[in-house]
Amino acid sequence: MSKIGLSIQMSYFAKALIILVMVSGVSSIAQTLTSHFLPLQPHKVQWANAVIKNALKTKDTIQLAEGWYLYGKIYEAAGDYLTAKRYFLRSLKIQEKRGDSFELSRLYFRLTEIERTLFHYKEAYRYAHLALQVAERINSSKALSLAYSSVQSIHDMDWSEGGKNVKYPSPNYDSVLYYLRKKEKLVNSYGNPMDVRAVMINLGAELRRRNDPKAIDYYQKSLDICLKLQKPTEITIAKLHLAGACLQFKQLRKVKSLIQEIDQEIPALPPYSIDRNFQTSINLLYRDYYAATRNWQKAFDYAQRVNASERQRFLADREGAISRLSVEYETEQKEAELKAKQLELQLSQQNQQTQQRFVQILVVLLVGALGISIAFYRISVKNHRLSESNALLVREQNHRVKNNLQLVSSLLNLQLNRLTDDATKNVLEETQLRIEVMSVLQRTLYTGQTLGEVNVHDFLTEIVKVGLQTFDYEHVQVQTNISHSLHLPIDHAMRIGLIVNELLTNACKYAFPDHEAPQWSLSCEQSNRHWTLQVADNGPGFIPEKPISKKSSFGMRLIQLQADQLYAKYVFEIQEGSLFRLNFKV
Repeated sequence: MSKIGLSIQMSYFAKALIILVMVSGVSSIAQTLTSHFLPLQPHKVQWANAVIKNALKTKDTIQLAEGWYLYGKIYEAAGDYLTAKRYFLRSLKIQEKRGDSFELSRLYFRLTEIERTLFHYKEAYRYAHLALQVAERINSSKALSLAYSSVQSIHDMDWSEGGKNVKYPSPNYDSVLYYLRKKEKLVNSYGNPMDVRAVMINLGAELRRRNDPKAIDYYQKSLDICLKLQKPTEITIAKLHLAGACLQFKQLRKVKSLIQEIDQEIPALPPYSIDRNFQTSINLLYRDYYAATRNWQKAFDYAQRVNASERQRFLADREGAISRLSVEYETEQKEAELKAKQLELQLSQQNQQTQQRFVQILVVLLVGALGISIAFYRISVKNHRLSESNALLVREQNHRVKNNLQLVSSLLNLQLNRLTDDATKNVLEETQLRIEVMSVLQRTLYTGQTLGEVNVHDFLTEIVKVGLQTFDYEHVQVQTNISHSLHLPIDHAMRIGLIVNELLTNACKYAFPDHEAPQWSLSCEQSNRHWTLQVADNGPGFIPEKPISKKSSFGMRLIQLQADQLYAKYVFEIQEGSLFRLNFKV
């Protein structure tokens, strides 16, 4: 069984326990508040209590539903229809979840009778047709018999109150007779005498309404069945119906004989068998009989009894609401207390479980933290050793790169000393400068604080310094506008360094000679991802031919190649000398 189903059952059993404890108190409260209800039948209350106790013991929700159904019948017989409806609805909550069954159809039949008595048309109509639908689906003769009675009773009432309320229907006696005939055919097929008797009574009532003397025959058949079964209460009721039919068709001798027999039988009947409807029917019969025999005094006395009975019925409906509300209040109060205790117990259990889980999780976390700490310690020791090894390797690598670059530069310098051709010397000097750019970049990386990036200011300043020293132009006035915070990736820095070196070489070769006050400026700016490099001198000015081709100088081709690698755009201009501007993104 699922947890949800178990909780639903426990809710039913808790309510049943409260009802069982309070049922004696409830009946006494109801009878204290109003004397207009008949006494509860003790033997039936005892039986209902036994059913509820056994349901609680066995945790059987079906038996619990039956116990509530029995309570509904007890209060219905006492005339407390509102309380009866309340118990029927409690039973209905369980039976509806089971699905179609005779018990479900029977509950719908009972609720139809309650709502019809309380003059609730919509509810009575709905329950009657629900009873019929369930009975047809389960194909139960007994359920169909009750369902036909429910639908027939709906058509039998004047819901419009004599045409005053057009929203509700008037009686439909043809439909009443139709369902009575269906029920007659049904009960005759399975032959239950008491069911046949009930149909005979209903058919007799319908024929009386139609002023058909055949009604007497149906009532007589009903009486014959009760006499054969030797049921005292049913015999008296059958005689009551037969007397009413005989009175309608002026058979007064027969009526007198039946009344005498009824008077003799009533004292011997058990008290619980005399309900409100029975008493009212007797008073009506006696009133009409004495009026027909012109015994006006007795007719008047019984008419007063009938009026008093009707008045008590109206008072019962009104005060029944007070009784029901009082009972519901006390019941709900007990239920609330029980729920509060159950909730407190559940919360306590949940709190204990939560604490246990918390302790378990805490232990697991502590063990895990200890294990992780040991693992991290070992990893940190290993990483420290790797870091020292890597640092040593990097220093060794940088040292070798530096030595290799110096070796290449020294070889070129030796070659320069042996050459006599000026053009070749110039080429080797320019190559040596380019190698020096790489050397400067390597030194900047080696001494820098950032990994994979170059400080632009330090890098370009060093290139300019080395280039001017190479060409013996240390006296040239140099202006730089580069922020110390600018950094470039290695690849970008290398390409920018080569471009600046080529531009400085060109200035030393063509702009500075024969100039009284040579000047050279360098600026580099950044705006978001956009960079601008600008180089200028105060020489005669120079603009290379475009496009750059294989016939162009090596220096211009190198500038073009580096700009392409940077996806940059550049331009040469003459503004009081040569001006070079390069724009690129990083």
